[in-house]
Amino acid sequence: MRTDLSLENAYRATFEKYARRLDAFQSLIAQGVQEGSLLEAALFEVEKARLAHSCARDRLAAQLAGPTLLPAFAVGEHQIRETAQLLWELAGRPEGTAEGDWHRAEQLVHRAAAGIC
Repeated sequence: MRTDLSLENAYRATFEKYARRLDAFQSLIAQGVQEGSLLEAALFEVEKARLAHSCARDRLAAQLAGPTLLPAFAVGEHQIRETAQLLWELAGRPEGTAEGDWHRAEQLVHRAAAGIC
């Protein structure tokens, strides 16, 4: 089966953007940046790029496999949990912030997902 070239290009482009955003985020961490708002903004950009890539991947896979074989894209609890843990670690692993970290991660992931797919 021949795939739509625009879907292949979108898949590649979204991966490259995700990789660039992740590199920028990791660079901030490597530089020892402590400013929470700067790190959270960079993490938000990583999450938006990751979700865009996931959507592009799912659209390409749907064309290859047929749309009835794939579940619809959804933001999962797993992604929120990983993001909350990352926010907690970036804050220096303070005690008693789990609920707040979860709430911030949930907002960040859902804001990033808005209008992506």
